[in-house]
Amino acid sequence: MLKNLSIATAAACVSIVLGTHRAAIAATFTVTQENNPTNLLNALLGETTGLSNFTVTANGNAEAFGLFSNDPFGLSSGIVLSTGRVVDIPGENTEDGGIVPDVFNAPNDLSTDFSPDGASGDSTTLNISFDADGTAEKLFFQYVFGSEEFKEFGGSQFNDSFTLTLNGVNLALLSNGNLVTINNLVPNPSGSFNPDYINNPAGTGTETKLDGFTKVLTFEGLLNKNATNFLTINIQDVGDGLLDSAVFIKGQSLGIRPPVEQVPEPNTMLAILALGALSTVSWKQKRHNKSTSQV
Repeated sequence: MLKNLSIATAAACVSIVLGTHRAAIAATFTVTQENNPTNLLNALLGETTGLSNFTVTANGNAEAFGLFSNDPFGLSSGIVLSTGRVVDIPGENTEDGGIVPDVFNAPNDLSTDFSPDGASGDSTTLNISFDADGTAEKLFFQYVFGSEEFKEFGGSQFNDSFTLTLNGVNLALLSNGNLVTINNLVPNPSGSFNPDYINNPAGTGTETKLDGFTKVLTFEGLLNKNATNFLTINIQDVGDGLLDSAVFIKGQSLGIRPPVEQVPEPNTMLAILALGALSTVSWKQKRHNKSTSQV
């Protein structure tokens, strides 16, 4: 069928497919406040064969918990915990702190200090406990950590704390095995940065006010079989209550199965096929024209 397509027809197909793909990409990044523990847990759970008796508690300001969709990080949807108001996270990044650390005068557009003032009011925790039978080996989920403290507070003592603790062990790890911290991602504001770090300077087209965030990371931890296990997700300000940080956890990713390698979305695949068809038709048309000219 493809060999009978004209170049104009193939080009039209490409235009339609790419237009549909752009529309899908243009979906707006949204965050809604949600601190109901059961709703947060239900948004997280994926394949949980061998796990049972889940209980969950949420500790912290109600505005620091939420659900997200159409994120710019590659997670699609899930839950978010922050040291500030989660609904403030989406939107164009209009203020970039740059590389000069100034805790009280840093340019920012994402900074909420919950009461009581200072770091003590900005600790957000989700505690999940569950039983694992003898068949359950590991727990997995995918996440992204981001902060308004990037890049200027890299290498300083003003680093918000972030932990993913399974049975007392922090397993929030970068690809190189180091802990996920602002200093490990940005040791020096002037560079160089950890390969897991993505800078998000202020500018048109940005979709989040966070000045930087990680690539999609995978949590992996051994379970205690035939026992109750405890997962604690915590993010908190350190030293002061300024400049927000957040952790995004992919929906339906918490479970016993490791994440599968992502494949292109259907619209992307259609675009690739359509471009291939256009290329094939164009090549055949050129060969036909060349053969005709030689007669």
